[in-house]
Amino acid sequence: MKRLLYLYCSILLSVPLFSQNTLTIHQKDGQQFSFGFDDKPVITYTDTDLVLKTTKTEVQYPLASVAKFTFTDVEDAVISIKQDSNAAQLELDGYVVSITGAKADITVKVIAPDGKTLGTYKTDSDGSVTFSIAELPQGLYIISSENLTCKILKK
Repeated sequence: MKRLLYLYCSILLSVPLFSQNTLTIHQKDGQQFSFGFDDKPVITYTDTDLVLKTTKTEVQYPLASVAKFTFTDVEDAVISIKQDSNAAQLELDGYVVSITGAKADITVKVIAPDGKTLGTYKTDSDGSVTFSIAELPQGLYIISSENLTCKILKK
């Protein structure tokens, strides 16, 4: 039986929106992510993240990376979100976390719910990293990098 329950992993979205009204998240690095009102976006906050939940998805953005969010009326337009060509993938196998397809030489952190960093790892030149969370006690953890934020529950 798997010891880890994969709760959520969201990478950059690639969902076209057909909407007259949108909510746009503006990140400090210039990236923008738009969500149509027809998907009923709801914004909440944790101590460290802006959490956006729609009828189709739930996404978390670290508060430190969010510049602002805006509401926009769009007339007869299609707003599409580009998929990052380096979209990372996270896999869990027992207590082993594997990330592939990320950018090379970026930092991946394991963060406790109180915001304390419990582990820091670097991706290799192929954008991959593998590490174990076997030594961590049971609980909820956040795996975070430049373009990846996931929650895992260790039982």
